[in-house]
Amino acid sequence: MSTLVLPRVQAMVLCDEIEESDQEADVVHLTGVRAVLDVPSFPAVHAQLCVFLHMSGHQGMANCQVRIEEVGTGDAIFETETLAVLFDDPASVVPVYFRLPNCVFPAPGLYYVQVLHESKLIGERPLYLRIEA
Repeated sequence: MSTLVLPRVQAMVLCDEIEESDQEADVVHLTGVRAVLDVPSFPAVHAQLCVFLHMSGHQGMANCQVRIEEVGTGDAIFETETLAVLFDDPASVVPVYFRLPNCVFPAPGLYYVQVLHESKLIGERPLYLRIEA
């Protein structure tokens, strides 16, 4: 029987934009890194939230997706399509990113942005939504 080896999330950053460098290979620029979103009212629509990941520890193909869960209710308010990530070597670090357009947040409070591999949670970061001051 083979042992399931899950991909490892070495880094996970929430931001507004991810741009690949035109000066250096394998370098990306993250703009608007955040753990808090200030919005004028609820429900709130955020035009684009990006999730940048450095992943490793897996051999072959891994089917990953991002989900945003409202902590108070446990409801998933957003889910991406599954993305197939290729790992050539378990020791190599693979950059992976998701763009989440038009996320609708129903209420203020804490949300978890989660990374899943075949429905198994492999990483998460908190995102706090509040009314702007």
